[in-house]
Amino acid sequence: MEKSQIYFLSLFLLCVGSSCSETQWYKKEFSEEVKKQYSPQLRAGRGYYYQGSVPEQFQNKEAMKMDSTDADLWREFGTARVKRAILDEMYYYYDGAVTRKPEKWAGFRGYLYLYFYRDYYRAIADFNLGDEANGQVDFSQGQSHDYMRGICYYGLEDYQATIDAMDKYIDKVVEEEGESWVDVYAFLYKGLALLNQEKLDDAMVEFDKVLKYYPNLSDCFYHKARIYIARGQFDLALIALETAEEKFKQGYYHQRPYVEVLDQIYLQDIMQMREQISTI
Repeated sequence: MEKSQIYFLSLFLLCVGSSCSETQWYKKEFSEEVKKQYSPQLRAGRGYYYQGSVPEQFQNKEAMKMDSTDADLWREFGTARVKRAILDEMYYYYDGAVTRKPEKWAGFRGYLYLYFYRDYYRAIADFNLGDEANGQVDFSQGQSHDYMRGICYYGLEDYQATIDAMDKYIDKVVEEEGESWVDVYAFLYKGLALLNQEKLDDAMVEFDKVLKYYPNLSDCFYHKARIYIARGQFDLALIALETAEEKFKQGYYHQRPYVEVLDQIYLQDIMQMREQISTI
């Protein structure tokens, strides 16, 4: 009986050894066609890991080995660096994405240039590149390129170009969807551009449009107070500032995650303006 067991075990090991010699358990070489099939599958699996984490980056690198022409992979590497403020690598990877697929990623890079780096000229160039590649004024991160171009021009202190870009965006939305679909901050920045041109009445019209759709926005009450002061209407300015303070403390003011918006207001701004009025 004992000899039979030894014989059976020897036969089993012989079979396993034969199978191992014939089976390729870990394949290392793939055709280019197969690589391009596997790369998206590796890329799809990264959703299980936190963006920028070691496992996620490892999986992306394996996918990149399979297909280095995948623009989406280059962009994914770039996004992880944006969130960690690794600027030089962000430039490198996003350039790889935009070079390979400008119609998809040029506008996204422009968005980053605008909001994260305030590199307005590069942002405008990317919005133009994306529009040219798509044959129309496009959207990136849910925002119209015309709208974001307007913010770029505001940052460059080209207020007439700001107004023109915002009007182009506003008119298109009003025609296709209706005024209530316009991003209220387009009216806000158009109003600020007019205010910088000292067109007080026109600026007031834009701030009132914002409040029509976003009646709690502290920014508009603050900027309306600026207009009242310029007109010498100090009582109205104080009332507007009181409302601005109330709404600000409730959290109703223009802000973005990660970055400060252009001409972002703070509670100190409201308090200082009130003190200035008291000295007049």
